[in-house]
Amino acid sequence: MTLFSVFNCTFPSTETTKEIYSKILEKHVLEYHDDIKQSVSKLTDATMAVYLTIKEKLPRTPVKFHYIFNLRDLSRVYEGLLNTTPDKVPDKAVFIRLWRNECQRVFCDRLINSEDQELIGGDNGVINEQIKTHFKEVEETALANPILFGDFTMSNPTDEEAEDPRLYEDLNNWAQVKEKLEKMLEDYGYDNKPMTLVLFNDALAHITRIHRIIRFPKGSALLVGFGGSGKQSLTKLATYTACY
Repeated sequence: MTLFSVFNCTFPSTETTKEIYSKILEKHVLEYHDDIKQSVSKLTDATMAVYLTIKEKLPRTPVKFHYIFNLRDLSRVYEGLLNTTPDKVPDKAVFIRLWRNECQRVFCDRLINSEDQELIGGDNGVINEQIKTHFKEVEETALANPILFGDFTMSNPTDEEAEDPRLYEDLNNWAQVKEKLEKMLEDYGYDNKPMTLVLFNDALAHITRIHRIIRFPKGSALLVGFGGSGKQSLTKLATYTACY
């Protein structure tokens, strides 16, 4: 006789979720600056506020069929925070800036129109409002643009025997990212069919996003755009930059 079972796993309470993620982050920042250690609880409150706002105001619809947000997304935010080292995150300002980047990447990169983007990641969006509410003392640094994080500024795909020096860090500005990726594009042309790309700021941002995703364990992305918009070329460069 065939036996059937039904299992229902309910979402944990807000307090339980906060406790779980706070403990995970507290363990990671034991060697960090005291200001960072003391900000863990507020950071978890801010993360939950962003998540609950998205769940409430951005429901799934036939047009927005991929607006499915759950505990995996919270885990991805914390995965980015856990991917750091004390030397690259020396103070609370950089740590909160990193948190903003992870929320932007995990949540905002999946939103399909400017209204939704503004609601979550805009100047008056919920992410920025949480920073202004909980971390006003580092607001100027945390909210500065552009916001670019990655681990490729020290990488050199042509030197396979070198110890991998990749550290997840703030890439600072467009000029620094452009200089590095133009060098990567030149190196790519030596080993493969050369690509003629104009690395304007949007292209740099997309490469940084793709690179971040594929460098994280089990990272995957769906790139949506018109034919000839550069999805394949930017992915090739991001993959080469990641040494894959």
